[in-house]
Amino acid sequence: MLCLLWDVTLAKTGDVRPGDAVAAADLNIVLLHASATPESPYLLQVYCTDHSGNRSLELFPGAAAIWNGRSQILLPPSARSSLLRILVDRGFAGFEDRYGGAESAKSEAAARISCRVRIEIENLEKRSVQMVGGKPATPLSDLATELLDQAARYADSAVTPVDLQDALEKLSDGQLFPQVLRLRFLDLPARGDDNPGTLLRLVGGRLSRQAYLPGRPLEEPRVTPLEDDQYTRLVAAMQKAQLAGLPANLWSEGTVELEVQVLAHKKVVLARRFSRLESASLESVQQRFDTLLFALRHLAD
Repeated sequence: MLCLLWDVTLAKTGDVRPGDAVAAADLNIVLLHASATPESPYLLQVYCTDHSGNRSLELFPGAAAIWNGRSQILLPPSARSSLLRILVDRGFAGFEDRYGGAESAKSEAAARISCRVRIEIENLEKRSVQMVGGKPATPLSDLATELLDQAARYADSAVTPVDLQDALEKLSDGQLFPQVLRLRFLDLPARGDDNPGTLLRLVGGRLSRQAYLPGRPLEEPRVTPLEDDQYTRLVAAMQKAQLAGLPANLWSEGTVELEVQVLAHKKVVLARRFSRLESASLESVQQRFDTLLFALRHLAD
């Protein structure tokens, strides 16, 4: 389950250079400079199975980080700088992109990953993974363990919601940061309507919007930061709709798929013209959902 974190990071097209195109010298210069500048923003993702079991860290620009997929921890500037220095000292810039596994595997998704470190900083991106099988890369696992041990020092500050409703309340009162909220919203028109639908995604505090027509290639996404007022309205709409208590299936003339995740807590709602679901039978619930739908469509504009 923790491995799901790795394939949802959004980036503006052209903003980030692929990891295999990044020269080690270029990355080292950037890492050294950023380690001496505590406010430097970067994204760091670490996953590894080590002496402490399965552990993961997803550190966003700023202070917030997702720890083990279940909790939010806050790292001070000194800790963020320390993580960068560890990357430099361990020579991460020169690591191979991939270790172990079957050479015939076409993608990371086609094989299991036992360890992974990825950083995105100043338009550069570098990742290194250990696939299950083949010779293990001890330097990579040692690096991941050191990074995770460093982050674990701040686990005492962890905020861990007990359920989705608690998570939404903690988002609203500021205990949880916007970056830990993930959302996927697919909105398709009714059958016979040739207008495109919309695919909206929120990951790490960034919104991605795309026109969507089933069976056709997706256009390039428009990616923008989630503004404070957008975030406030979105969280308020989810609370007003009592999102956690909505049924999994609801009525819609078109097709709507909504997936909201806050740390380990997820809600999925599918709305369409269900043959055995009468709109009137769930009138109050439908009204709550329609209010949320209005807010999501406004966000997707």
